[in-house]
Amino acid sequence: MADEDYIGFIPARAGSERVVGKNTRPFARFEKGLLELKLRQMAKVTGLSRIVVSSNDDEVLSISADFARTLDSRIQPLERPDEWGSSATSMGLFISDYIAHLFDQGTIVWTHVTSPLITAAVYQDIIGAYEAGKRDGFDSLITVTKLQKFIWNREGPVNYDPAVERWPRSQDLEPLFEINHGVYMMPFALMRERQDRIGHKPKFYELPETIAMDIDWPEQFTHLEHLVVERVVKGEAL
Repeated sequence: MADEDYIGFIPARAGSERVVGKNTRPFARFEKGLLELKLRQMAKVTGLSRIVVSSNDDEVLSISADFARTLDSRIQPLERPDEWGSSATSMGLFISDYIAHLFDQGTIVWTHVTSPLITAAVYQDIIGAYEAGKRDGFDSLITVTKLQKFIWNREGPVNYDPAVERWPRSQDLEPLFEINHGVYMMPFALMRERQDRIGHKPKFYELPETIAMDIDWPEQFTHLEHLVVERVVKGEAL
């Protein structure tokens, strides 16, 4: 792991529309919110050369700077131009024209504050899985949630053929994989080549829904806050 320059990357733009102040409002027992929790989790991950927090939110940048002084000097607040920090920003262009050019070399470990149940131990295991994947010919890694259920679109079944068997056993269904945005890993050079955050041959790292749950709505914020409080009370690692 020491031979690879792993760079943690946490995007946290200003102006959350569905959950106001989502990144920094108090969450569970973390005064500085989801951002504080994620920085504390990432600070426990060995092998990261830096932990970059990209934001156009002054509060996010200030909190990150404070934790760089008091928690981990690898934390680096990075002011993001407003053109790359609005809800109208194209994700494709954000990747190809901004993130891919942040560093010439190294491998991004891209995660989000809105995934509070992805712990330091999980990140450590993901980095190990990426290393193993490289040896097996994979060039990138994405976290996914396995779906082995009866999936339909408007045309009918997607992952089974009712002409063969109308109701197969669920364990016999073809599994599908949902990209859950927990972690993306790939070299910056490959990101520039692909102009994407997924390489030619990504390794799938399966995260159960109980870990992959993220926050996009107020109800999810409240639900996950309760779960995190329960873990803190029980003394479980975050």
